Amino acid sequence: MELLPYISGFSNSLPFFLLSGVVHIPSPNKHFQRISQNWIIYIITDGIMQIMENENQYTLTAGDIMIFSPGKCHYGLLTNEHIDYYYIHFDWNCLQDITMTSEEYLQQKVGGHPFCPTPSSTVQNTFLLPKYFHPTHSDFEKIIRQMQHLTNFNSTNGLHQQSINDALLFVLLLQMSRSELSHILNTEQENLSLPFRICDYLKNNYSHKITGSMLEDIFHHNFDYMNRRFKQHTGTTIFAFLENLRIEQGKKLLKSRQFTISETAEALGFCNAFYFSRVFKKHEAITPSEYQQKHSV
Repeated sequence: MELLPYISGFSNSLPFFLLSGVVHIPSPNKHFQRISQNWIIYIITDGIMQIMENENQYTLTAGDIMIFSPGKCHYGLLTNEHIDYYYIHFDWNCLQDITMTSEEYLQQKVGGHPFCPTPSSTVQNTFLLPKYFHPTHSDFEKIIRQMQHLTNFNSTNGLHQQSINDALLFVLLLQMSRSELSHILNTEQENLSLPFRICDYLKNNYSHKITGSMLEDIFHHNFDYMNRRFKQHTGTTIFAFLENLRIEQGKKLLKSRQFTISETAEALGFCNAFYFSRVFKKHEAITPSEYQQKHSV
């Protein structure tokens, strides 16, 4: 599989926002040469830009997003077109350039074990960004709205402005990261993407009732086929995975002591508290009440 450029880091700290703005250059356009010491994002809204970063050439058009790396020379090539774009400069010491395949990207995004219902804190903090990508129209609109929010807020001098700018930038980067993940899940080979898409659906909808026929309607495959594909990648069936996921989430709710056993069962998608207690005891060898008492603060 083809190696693609990504930017990797850990999200246990916030990026440091430096500046942002909007640029309009009439035809013809040619970007100046520089070696920046910061990360720079270009979000293209109209026109065409031809630009080099070291030996790599990129043609940026409306809807494209490009991240330029610190310490690398980038410069434009003369283009007989106008160009409109947003830009952001920021620092984030944890980031680095890497290359990986789409499959490796998916495994990085969901954990060392791709289908682990409770990934480790290291995995959860892993941050991956595409260096150059073209998100869907709806994703691009969300990114533009967040970019406008960041740019408009940056023009004020409010209390804690730097911290708010950093947080707004972090949300923008998260949107970009999730957009790339959705793109890969929707375009990757079927035998790889189907189990990942099922896994992603279960993680986002475990609190609701989920049946085999519902999954057939959503993923347009026979349930037995999906179950076989899922087990090939996870070593477990779809509903065994869902049950384990619900129990792991239930343990978190029980530790918080903010919910009754019945409320916890309902929040996890169980039909009643009795069934939740029976399944919980099967997994943990103690009842939910005993677990809650054992882990009381």
